[in-house]
Amino acid sequence: MKALIVTAAAFAAFAGVAQAGVSNLNYLEAARCRGLAASENLGKLDTTTLDAFLRDEGAARDLAVRTSAINKMQAALKEANAADGEKKAKLLAQRDGACAAFIAGGK
Repeated sequence: MKALIVTAAAFAAFAGVAQAGVSNLNYLEAARCRGLAASENLGKLDTTTLDAFLRDEGAARDLAVRTSAINKMQAALKEANAADGEKKAKLLAQRDGACAAFIAGGK
């Protein structure tokens, strides 16, 4: 019986994430992308759309997830601003590749 209750609770939590359409992992990835997009060293991009996405999606997140997102954003910005050479090229590729959909407003 206990296993059934735990399974039902896990299913309900998963269904809530599925309805939202954006997992916590995707939300945290978008936060990292925000940090990379804001870097002067990488060539700052317009983050208006990404900021709106993070604000809207963050409203329904737990405090721990929102705090982690802020930490990821700040760490990515710091990493990007200090990068040079090969590291800078790698971060640019990430920003312009994996992050492109978030920056452009996709999910």
